[in-house]
Amino acid sequence: MAIKVGSIGYNFDHDKNFYMEKPSGSGAYLLLFVKTDAKFTINRKAFYVKENSYILFNPATPCSYKPAKDLYIDDWFFFNMDEADKDYLLNLGIIFDEPVELKSVENLTNVIHNIVFEHYSTEPYHEIMENNYVSILFHQLSRVIQNKEQPSPDVLNSKNDKFTYLRSILFEFPDTFKNIEHMANYVNLSVSSFQHTYKKIFGHSVINDVISGRINKAKKLLESTNDTVAEIGEKCGYKTEYHFMRQFKEQTCMTPTEYRNQSSWIQIEKSRG
Repeated sequence: MAIKVGSIGYNFDHDKNFYMEKPSGSGAYLLLFVKTDAKFTINRKAFYVKENSYILFNPATPCSYKPAKDLYIDDWFFFNMDEADKDYLLNLGIIFDEPVELKSVENLTNVIHNIVFEHYSTEPYHEIMENNYVSILFHQLSRVIQNKEQPSPDVLNSKNDKFTYLRSILFEFPDTFKNIEHMANYVNLSVSSFQHTYKKIFGHSVINDVISGRINKAKKLLESTNDTVAEIGEKCGYKTEYHFMRQFKEQTCMTPTEYRNQSSWIQIEKSRG
């Protein structure tokens, strides 16, 4: 993206008398992360905008806004871009000229903070760093939009270490956890909360990772050991040889034995080369 930052501000607060009016638009694209409840008028339509919302204005969109209560806090970001960049943002699912409520904007405004630092910095590579952070900001925003039911940052921060460790175990030692309930107990959550939080952190279900971890481990063992298919299935967390063989073929389109034979043939061909 070739987005050019005009001016940018982080965590600006205003009292109850604050009022911003742009009857002809801001003249540039304007991204706001609204951190307190506010009253907006956009294209002559009134909105009550709740805290933890974003609004991305087109340059000519008339708007005005003020606090809904005693205080207004936001991050703001004026920028210019070409039509190709705008199409790219639209393809990311980013909405223009309409408030979008999110569960939290904390992670997004942390990126804004970094952009502010680089924008006003004289340190080496600050322009490159600024451009990279701008790209991260919009991709992070797209991710949040696609996962509107994300858990709060507090939940993620408190659980993240355990979840990250648990996921590494699923891939390295897939026979460690007996079932989903065993994993949920490890992170002190109910089964449903565990599954929900896991998906929000990593972007897909724990079942997908369980299967991927088991199959990847099985491939390594088939390539590097003389263990029987039944032994490998057990080491990868499968209760029966039949279940292992069926799932392995579903994922690889080969039986474990066919995979082992192919792997051996490939190694022979490499040694000849």
